[in-house]
Amino acid sequence: MTLSALVLGSYHLGDAIVVRPTGRLDLSTYAKLRDSLLKIAADEPVGIVVQLGDEFEFGSDSVANVFSTVWMRISEWPGVPVVVAAETAAHRETMVDSGVHRFVRYFATLRDAVTALGSPPPRRRDHVQLPPALIASRLSRQFIEETCGRWGVDDVLDDALVVTSELVENAVRHTASGPRLRLELRPGQLSIAVRDSDPTPPALREPDDRGGHGLPLVATISRAWGTAPSLDGKVVWAVLDRELNPRTGHVHPE
Repeated sequence: MTLSALVLGSYHLGDAIVVRPTGRLDLSTYAKLRDSLLKIAADEPVGIVVQLGDEFEFGSDSVANVFSTVWMRISEWPGVPVVVAAETAAHRETMVDSGVHRFVRYFATLRDAVTALGSPPPRRRDHVQLPPALIASRLSRQFIEETCGRWGVDDVLDDALVVTSELVENAVRHTASGPRLRLELRPGQLSIAVRDSDPTPPALREPDDRGGHGLPLVATISRAWGTAPSLDGKVVWAVLDRELNPRTGHVHPE
């Protein structure tokens, strides 16, 4: 029996989010599931579990690649793990036949999937809400300097200031919202994320007489950067690599 159009439900299970789709996943509903998972990931839960039960079906093996697509999109930022609870033999067979199992782990029960998320990697986070005014750029730089100083992260401070200025200035100039700036420190990297209420993706622009370094420079100095839809707009993010200590070969202490 063919099921109806896709409907998505979600709920918290501890610090993780469980997404339970019901209905049929095919080419017409692929984007709906993909974008919903990306928006949930932008809120940075500990992990996402996609629960596939009897009321869900794949229209074809190929559409199962939605899970590997989401995994690739969020692997750099926000780094939220995604696992699948494939509760029927047919679902588990599709995970293997589609090749998705090479990227996204799947389990036979919800309990096993949640357990597999384990403990999140060590990380520090801080954020600040900025006003919808040009002063936001100066305030963001102060926040970066103070936070990096508190965390002892001086090896990427200059790059962090450049990236932050550009992302915040873009948000203020091109949206009507006050941006929310989040800084996150993980082993080997520092990530910067700016959230606003406009879902329109940012456009690459070169430096101009109004200031700013342009997103091309952000792309040059960052290990990775991108944009992701959020539940109330979008997030533009960038990841900076930490420098290695030349004597030890390890990242500077955090």
